[in-house]
Amino acid sequence: MTFQAEVRATEGLADTREIRIRGWVTFDEAPELRRIILDEVERTPARRLILELGGIDNMDTSGAAVLAEAVRAGENKGIRVLLCSPSESVLRIFRLAGFVEVLDHCCAGWEETRRRLTE
Repeated sequence: MTFQAEVRATEGLADTREIRIRGWVTFDEAPELRRIILDEVERTPARRLILELGGIDNMDTSGAAVLAEAVRAGENKGIRVLLCSPSESVLRIFRLAGFVEVLDHCCAGWEETRRRLTE
């Protein structure tokens, strides 16, 4: 399987970028996803980054590690990173992999994401 990652400005939210992730995020795809996300964290002038996870069909601990690293990298650069719409199976992988700190960055959907970004 493969994944797709679309990077774009977030409509209706100034100073916010978004990466929509679709497909499988496993050991094979993790290095490329890591490159895409960390490149965006490094070069974006935005102060907020949304990783939209609703389209992830399958994820293993390698994918969870990439997303946890993205949260930490964003924090180190002063960028607020939120994970939007993770499925229950994605949340379970975060817990199993020991990345419970990432759960504080998860939002159930776009309404919660927008609310948290404007607080």
